[in-house]
Amino acid sequence: MAAFFRKWGLALLMIAVIIVCVLIGLQRRRQFKKSNVLVELKAIQTKRGWGYDIMTDGHPYIHQDVIPDIKGQYGFASKEDALAVGQVVYDRLVKNQIPMINTEEMKKMGIHLPDADSSNHSNPKK
Repeated sequence: MAAFFRKWGLALLMIAVIIVCVLIGLQRRRQFKKSNVLVELKAIQTKRGWGYDIMTDGHPYIHQDVIPDIKGQYGFASKEDALAVGQVVYDRLVKNQIPMINTEEMKKMGIHLPDADSSNHSNPKK
């Protein structure tokens, strides 16, 4: 038995250390995932134009396919507009604020907002 441990003892000890390190790493990863949420913003193209999704851990949290706070069902005119508004909402969400934006804020940002009378945007109510 002593000959076995002299020959294989160091290898067995190294394997045991590696297993313990892997288990500690997995436990820390689990704890990190429980206490941290991955939040991401991505633009989406819709039949009305552009919108955005805010995802938490890969699952939809906010799906905004129309411009918020305006009358009618209009998409954003460009991907950049959708991402700019989505970034404001994202920042508020990450700061634990209410993730909302209003028309005045979008106008100050230079976001193209459709007129209520505009006929060049699709409005399903018409």
